Amino acid sequence: MTDESVPYTEVTCCHCEGLGCIYCDRTGKVKVRTPARKCRHCDGVGCIYCGFTGWAGLKGKYD
Repeated sequence: MTDESVPYTEVTCCHCEGLGCIYCDRTGKVKVRTPARKCRHCDGVGCIYCGFTGWAGLKGKYD
């Protein structure tokens, strides 16, 4: 029932600009759905809707 073939792209976390933070698990990168788009609520600054990463379609921790 779930579509496991959703392609994800790895992009730089906008919160830490690639340095590593708690929102990207200290990697500096997050996975988002392809095509990668900035969050429409905050335009890439960081908000509750994008998990403070600045990206729309963020892959969940347990996905």
